[in-house]
Amino acid sequence: MTRGVRDTSTAVAFGDFVAQAHAAGRLVVQPRMGFSDPGQMRSGLIATKLADATTVGTITLDSYTRVGANGEARRALDEGVALNGYPIVAHEPATTAAVVEGLRGRGFPVQVRHGSAHPEPIVAALVAAGFTATEGGPVSYCLPYSRLPLRDSVDNWSRACELLAAVPDAHLETFGGCMMGQLCPPSLLVAISVLEGIFFRRHGLRSVSLSYAQQTDTAQDEDAMRALRRLGHEFLDGVQWHVVVYAYMGVYPRTPRGALSLLGGAARLAARTGGARLIVKTVAESARIPTIAENVAALEHAAREAERAGTAPEGDADSAVYLEARAIVDAVLDLHPDLGRGFVRAFERGYLDVPYCLHPDNAGRTRGHVDGAGRLAWSRIGALPIGHLVTPPRAEGMTSATLLTALTHVERTFDSPQLERTAQMTPPPSPQVHLASPVTRTVMRIQNTALAAAREYLRDNGFIELLPAIIGPVTDPGGRGSKQVDVDYYGHRYKLMTSAILYKQASLLGFEKLFYIAPNVRLEPPETASTARHLAEFHQLDVEIAGAKRDDAVQVVEDLVRVMVDRVVTTMPGELEELGRDKDAFADLLAGAFGRVTHGAAVADLRGLGHHQSADAEIDWEGEAILSHKSSRPFFITDYPKGSRGFYDREDPAQPGILQNFDLIAPEGYGELCSGSEREYEYARIVARMRESGENPAKYGWYLQMVREGIPSSAGFGIGIQRFVRYLAGLDSVWQASAYPKIPGVVSA
Repeated sequence: MTRGVRDTSTAVAFGDFVAQAHAAGRLVVQPRMGFSDPGQMRSGLIATKLADATTVGTITLDSYTRVGANGEARRALDEGVALNGYPIVAHEPATTAAVVEGLRGRGFPVQVRHGSAHPEPIVAALVAAGFTATEGGPVSYCLPYSRLPLRDSVDNWSRACELLAAVPDAHLETFGGCMMGQLCPPSLLVAISVLEGIFFRRHGLRSVSLSYAQQTDTAQDEDAMRALRRLGHEFLDGVQWHVVVYAYMGVYPRTPRGALSLLGGAARLAARTGGARLIVKTVAESARIPTIAENVAALEHAAREAERAGTAPEGDADSAVYLEARAIVDAVLDLHPDLGRGFVRAFERGYLDVPYCLHPDNAGRTRGHVDGAGRLAWSRIGALPIGHLVTPPRAEGMTSATLLTALTHVERTFDSPQLERTAQMTPPPSPQVHLASPVTRTVMRIQNTALAAAREYLRDNGFIELLPAIIGPVTDPGGRGSKQVDVDYYGHRYKLMTSAILYKQASLLGFEKLFYIAPNVRLEPPETASTARHLAEFHQLDVEIAGAKRDDAVQVVEDLVRVMVDRVVTTMPGELEELGRDKDAFADLLAGAFGRVTHGAAVADLRGLGHHQSADAEIDWEGEAILSHKSSRPFFITDYPKGSRGFYDREDPAQPGILQNFDLIAPEGYGELCSGSEREYEYARIVARMRESGENPAKYGWYLQMVREGIPSSAGFGIGIQRFVRYLAGLDSVWQASAYPKIPGVVSA
């Protein structure tokens, strides 16, 4: 992915940076990130700058500062109380300047976000700290968030604009594109954004951005973006301007997949319709303030979606959105030569009237609703000057139930497929119900096709399939808290296989290239039942190659995964569609080589994102998910430190302490699919590694006797079949890819 310029030697204006990126075909992505602690705020900016995307920084202000309660903000800081943003007025300018020291360079301008009906102290503070870019507006920050009279907000913003306009390279963004966030038809959002842009221009600003928030229907949003850009050309000639899109501002999806899908839609909307910048939301929006890592994951997901978005068709130049918005803009501009006074008169006469807004200066005679096609429409227009353009349908009054249904329309649209599947099968139903489910039948057919492709590829390349051992005197020692299962084997204590690795090495005495489709039993800790990626009983596609090096095994993994995915995508598009899985999700996988990153680099990346990953251990599950969400194609993590894996992973002779091993990580948050390594095969080294890891060599008598007599060097891997099918089919949980799921901690058939 192409990044923005990262040279920090020369500052570049906010508007210039966005314009340059837009001219180069790159969407600028930006978080809604703010922390009261200066150190944490700096960490967030660093992580944003280092994200694999073209980014600008954000300092989002706290609620106290936005309403002018700066004394309360200072008291909170003195008492060590965390706020929901950065209190720029309460902090000294030198403190704020230190937050961005060395960061605001040529490739990373920073914007202070969240205006106020009392903006002057905020603008004074950000200018004192060296910032030139912010956002807000006399209407859009007064009506939804303040009880201040609109006349006072207009006066406050007039003075704030003039203060900001005196600063070279100042940039001001309208917030009019979202207002109440939902149930406001796009024409009013577009009109208010354009009017605030004109207000900024008349008060001396020469660089502005017009905003639009993603709403309920993609086609309608595309009409709105075309209307906004057309009106920008008509009214902002001679001013540098661009359009910024906000990811949906209403009730957000609760599921990670729903949230990412909605965010992806916002990114594609911006990219397809000439938007230059996107304000993202994260998978955590419905529940809490997101972490730095979640913000970065959202930025990178949005950037990937934008890169493959294409361009929207031209559409109707005189769309309903444009005609209504133009009528509103013209009517307001005709009210008074001073647009500030025009705003006040427009609300007094109802020419501007925001649905469901309770501000005393809002007439409250308009109503919006989500129609049967999912578009936002007027059910009442009050005195809006669009009566000649729209005749609202006769509609019964909005009840609490119908209002709630409308407000949750987007959440339900993006969450329902995931939540319905989960509700059907959580906890897993009886075998009779599970096996009869259409979802299970489709998934099993996909699994069968993938395994058939794997067998065909391996056999065509000289591998022989063997039937694996199920029990033995020892098995893979395992890790991450899983336990082995003991069985009584004619009075001897044997183990159920947790992995076929020792038997794969033994089988090399008869066959140079082999594979198993092997069952494994691991009593995972019960808490792993909530990870959606653990089973107590699962299957692996195990492969071993005599005389091979790690890179040989990695190449076989790549080829094998690509063959399985291609077979399913090519022959089963209908089945993927039934499951709601977009086959285009595999375009990057099928297009070229997978990525590769060392364990050390992955640890550094995670730490830079605020995730505390140990340098001496495997990547933990949360870290794995973060890295997985960041990537658009599978990638390998290599070179784990000695001590983090089993005694059979070969230590690199050229790099003591580093293992010649790998994991394959799927994109989209699905995590690890495969683990493999070059193997230790020399008796003395294996015994030494056993002792280093706390294993008793005496337990491995048959295996060590075989090693002493000589086994081939080799490399191999195991692909978790259920995990792979989960990724392939786009399932919520790995157990949905098992005919007889065994959930950790749950006793079942």
